[in-house]
Amino acid sequence: MKPKTTVTLLIFILLTAALQAAGQRRLVAVDFDTMAPIAGASVVSSNGNTITDSLGHFSVADSCKTLLFSHVNYESSLVNLGEVRDTVYLFSKTLRVDEVVVFGHGGRDPIPEALKRQLKLSKTDAELAAADPSRGGNLLQLISYIIPKKWRKNNKEERRKRLKQILDDY
Repeated sequence: MKPKTTVTLLIFILLTAALQAAGQRRLVAVDFDTMAPIAGASVVSSNGNTITDSLGHFSVADSCKTLLFSHVNYESSLVNLGEVRDTVYLFSKTLRVDEVVVFGHGGRDPIPEALKRQLKLSKTDAELAAADPSRGGNLLQLISYIIPKKWRKNNKEERRKRLKQILDDY
């Protein structure tokens, strides 16, 4: 091959690659709240389907007018490419949870007085609310909160009688 032909062929290949690159548009899909890139989002266009890479990047042809995004953790959205520069924002599917109030208490008092005053609970309800599940949960203690003392059997007297009988028999 002649050097002039090689240079011409190289210029032709570079121009073809540049024109092909100009025919594509590179975008990124990110989470609206955290601005983190979304990997694995499905992008459907008139030219076919594609999936975002680990950095949320994907390419579409310039001839596309609209894109449909879908992901397991995000709301599906239809995007007009005329309104987008280089970033597409997706909204996460989150469960809306009402406000949660957490009370902490120090010391060994199982029923904090502040908790009873603020919530205006009965003693049993306050004991149940103050139960700490992180300590493994004591089922017998929970039952003792539910059953009033006057209904519970007093085993102290029976133990004393049995101990006295064992000592007498010895």
